[in-house]
Amino acid sequence: MSDDLLTADSRYIAEPMVNMLLEHGPHAAFEWLTALLEKQSQTLRSSNSHLVAYTGVPEALNWLENNVNTPVSTHWGEAAALLGISWQQIKGWLESSRHKQLMALDAIYACRPPAPNMSPLAQIAAPVLTDAPTKEEFESVLNSIVENGGTARIRQTVERIIANLAGILTQRERGVSVSDLPKLFIYPEKFPNAETILNQHETVITSMRESLQEIVNNGRD
Repeated sequence: MSDDLLTADSRYIAEPMVNMLLEHGPHAAFEWLTALLEKQSQTLRSSNSHLVAYTGVPEALNWLENNVNTPVSTHWGEAAALLGISWQQIKGWLESSRHKQLMALDAIYACRPPAPNMSPLAQIAAPVLTDAPTKEEFESVLNSIVENGGTARIRQTVERIIANLAGILTQRERGVSVSDLPKLFIYPEKFPNAETILNQHETVITSMRESLQEIVNNGRD
C-alpha cells in the first residue's frame, strides 16, 4: 500500500480500488480498503467511507456500524443506504450513539428517489429503504429523535427527510443490486440510465469549472 494513499481522497483511491476489484475480487478489495481507511485521519476516513459500499460485501455494513466516528459526514449513511440497510437496523442506530443516529438519518435521506444533488453512482444505484415502515411509524420515530435533544444537524436532516417522505416510503426497485455495486464502480456506463446521468454530471462539472475560471480571469483584470 502506497504511503501516498494515506492522505488521499476518493478521487485518488478510486483507480487502485478498481484494480483490486478486478484482480482480487470484492472481499480482498474490502480488506485492502478498510486497512487503508483505518490508517487515515478521521476526517479523511469520514470523507472516503462511502467507498466501502462499492465492495458490495456483507461485512461492509458491519464495518460502518463499528467505525463511524466524528466528523460524521453524510458519506457514512450514504454507504449504508447503498448496502441495503433495513428499517429495523436504522431504528437500532437511532436508539444508539449520536454518531449512529446521524448515520441512520443520512441513510434514510439517501433512499430518496435519484436526484441531481446525489453522486452519479448513487443516482444509478438508486438505493431504497428495505422493509420501509408505515408513514405513521416513520413520522413517530423521527419526531421522537427531534424531541429528545436533536442537534441542529439532526433537525435539518429530519426536515429534509420529511420533505422527501413520499419518495422515500414509496415502494420501488433498486437501480443496482448490492452484489452488483463493484461492477457499478468499475463499469458505471453499462447500467440502465447511466449514460444520461453521467453526461448530466459532466455538464454540471464543466459549467462549474468554466465559472471558476471566469472568476479567476476577472480577478486578474
